[in-house]
Amino acid sequence: MDATRTPPAILPARAFSTAHVPPEQRLRAWEEHNAEALIALECRTRTGEEFRAREDNVQIGRVHLARVRSTAHTVERSPDLIGQQPTGAVALFVSLRGEALFQQGGRRQFLRPGDLLVCDADGHFVRGFGHGMEELALRVDRRVLPEEICPPTPGEQPLIIRKSEASPYGRAIARLVGRAVGSQDPAPPDEQTIVDLLSVLVSNGAMRPHVVHRALACAYIEDRLRDPHLSVPEVASAVGISVRQLTRVFADMGRTFPQHVLGRRLDLAHTLLAGPDAPTLSTATVAAMCGFRSTAHFSQTFQARFGIAAGELRRAAAKRL
Repeated sequence: MDATRTPPAILPARAFSTAHVPPEQRLRAWEEHNAEALIALECRTRTGEEFRAREDNVQIGRVHLARVRSTAHTVERSPDLIGQQPTGAVALFVSLRGEALFQQGGRRQFLRPGDLLVCDADGHFVRGFGHGMEELALRVDRRVLPEEICPPTPGEQPLIIRKSEASPYGRAIARLVGRAVGSQDPAPPDEQTIVDLLSVLVSNGAMRPHVVHRALACAYIEDRLRDPHLSVPEVASAVGISVRQLTRVFADMGRTFPQHVLGRRLDLAHTLLAGPDAPTLSTATVAAMCGFRSTAHFSQTFQARFGIAAGELRRAAAKRL
């Protein structure tokens, strides 16, 4: 597999807000949006309290990402709702602001900023946000997860990783999702990297070493994608393996290290050239922003990958705005 491989379908980023919805219709509108974009939930507020919320969403293949902000409210994933709108997915939440209650099977647990929770999206649960909240959310289709891992299933208690545990996999997921949704510089992450990180996170040591190394290596690459000096020795050192081992990790993926980095840089460039800032960006600027040392090399590989010149894509995006 190389830079010409077909990337997973990335749907355009979406932003939903209740700001322009009449107050009496906001909860219903919020439920409808979440049912379509993330997970169907029943929402409630305390009597007389005004509800406000915003959600930024990105979908990459079978991975759904979101940044959620809201005032105080409670949500429930009820048995009836699960039966009507199942997801077949695992959900992950990273608390950024506010204390969050998670209740399942009669057990109540609280998450504070920096804590991470993984649960079955089709398990009955209640979540409460007494003083408002901001969090990152991730929904991953179970069918893309390795068979050997056992993420939480309906009725099982969630996996909770506290901020103090400093999980490298949890931190990497939070960075990738945080950059992709609702940030000033959105960069859609690699779908397989998200899947690998989640798999290692919930596997309790069951994942094979090469998958662990792949997850950490690709996450590091995502963090340093714009650096034109990114190299094999640097990534190998960050992961704690030899250059030879890292080379084998990418060989198992059916590509070389340079092919993987090139493909991810081209994905990032495509996002920038098709985005709202495209009219202000030149081809040379985008090439530099994405870690290319040569504009000519960037232009050539971009057209070979996507079948359209970088400048043509930028002009097409400008016309749509």
